[in-house]
Amino acid sequence: PEPNPLLGKRGVLLLLAFPHLVETQLRALLKLSQQQAIRILVPMIALERDMCKIRELLEATAREMGQENLPPLGAMIETPSAALTVADIARHSDFLCIGTNDLTQYTLAVGRDDATVSEYYIDDHPALLRLLGIIIQEAGDKSVTICGELGGREDAIPSLLRLGFRGLSIAPPLIPATKDL
Repeated sequence: PEPNPLLGKRGVLLLLAFPHLVETQLRALLKLSQQQAIRILVPMIALERDMCKIRELLEATAREMGQENLPPLGAMIETPSAALTVADIARHSDFLCIGTNDLTQYTLAVGRDDATVSEYYIDDHPALLRLLGIIIQEAGDKSVTICGELGGREDAIPSLLRLGFRGLSIAPPLIPATKDL
């Protein structure tokens, strides 16, 4: 139990609180990566040091296993702090994904599942679009994918394309209409 679970131990904070569980997961992923092309995405990155720590754990686990080829490791950008320091986080990442649902709720300080504030959950708010622009500009040569409801909204896709996004993670039923658009 936490007083505010959305601001408590979730994502990478939970992973780093239990390093033995992370190592178990990394071992399984590294083993799988020898048979299948995979990518590892680390959720809820807020600070560069957390991505650096996960990178170190991945490399150490791979060394222990005698594995030289590592699957790509990516950071999920879901917090304003990650958006504003994405260049630092990108140094430890092979790719980036933006979780627009969480980034919206943390940027606008409203719960996305809270009906009492739903009118304030605006996933194409100018503040969010500004953060998305910062991310795409400061990501360098890293691949950046939009995840979340925003990437599947036909009215938002032109704005995302203008910002420079070329990867959208959307629900399968939305693919044909998105391709047409």
